[in-house]
Amino acid sequence: MNLYLISKGWEGFADRLQCLSHCVAMALQHERVLFVDWDDRIWSHGEGGFFRYFVLVDLCYVTSAEAIPRAMPVFPPFWTRGLGLPADEWIHKVKDEVVFDLQKINPSEPVWVHPGVGHRAFDFNQLPLHLRLSAQASQEIAPLLKRVMPGLPLVHLRGTDRPMSEERWAAVRQAAPVACVISDDLALARRWMAESPQSVLLSNTLVDDKAAGHKLGGAALARYGLSKHAMNIRLLADFLLLANATQAHALNEESLFFKMARVFGACGGVDKLLLPAPNAIHIQGAYIRPTNVAVQQLLAALPQLP
Repeated sequence: MNLYLISKGWEGFADRLQCLSHCVAMALQHERVLFVDWDDRIWSHGEGGFFRYFVLVDLCYVTSAEAIPRAMPVFPPFWTRGLGLPADEWIHKVKDEVVFDLQKINPSEPVWVHPGVGHRAFDFNQLPLHLRLSAQASQEIAPLLKRVMPGLPLVHLRGTDRPMSEERWAAVRQAAPVACVISDDLALARRWMAESPQSVLLSNTLVDDKAAGHKLGGAALARYGLSKHAMNIRLLADFLLLANATQAHALNEESLFFKMARVFGACGGVDKLLLPAPNAIHIQGAYIRPTNVAVQQLLAALPQLP
């Protein structure tokens, strides 16, 4: 019988990567089939979740909660009737019911659900071994990377709901008077370009809203001529640019998106993320997507897999 682990997504991309890293490690350690559920309001808006943008390698997974038998006991029991229920703001109100602590659970419980909030341990040296961009996402991101001007530093203007220090602004302007700029804040981007018209603004999904578009629904985004999918592609391009930049500066030094992108790049994550993923192999109701190097070994070992 397969055992399962569901990794829910919530909040920003950096939070999601932390939870994903934690759940990948758990799935491997406890020999569980992984399902990554990012079909929530912030990420998908009904336009496609995790598996529209990513594929997995070297671990067993399913691409839908429907592939997990409904008769199985679930931990925490909160999710028993709603394995496919997306996370949202309400998750914080029921945190005591959804908390996931490996020290307090029955290791033989057939289905585990990590809520996307709370404790997560992450290891970016491991995550790139198992994460790849989908072919579609790679094709859509590639043109966005070509606007980067060689030799210019990259500046990340994190704003929206975060306070902005004028002292920090001056320091970044001095360090990078002309730069390639990515941002989630239209006002900050306009200010930078007004002060430095020689700079190149890479972000093309900015909206005049303090939610920065991340929490706007499909109808609201459509009024700006945007879709959530377009914003996700821009976000992934920005993450790759920050991860791969020789010189990068953050207006908000506490930005988790910036810090995790830099760590991801330092451990060689970009090169691995862009590797082509081979076809998945079906194994007893789940799939394993092997790396190119390991295909023959995995095929030879298939009869011994549980």
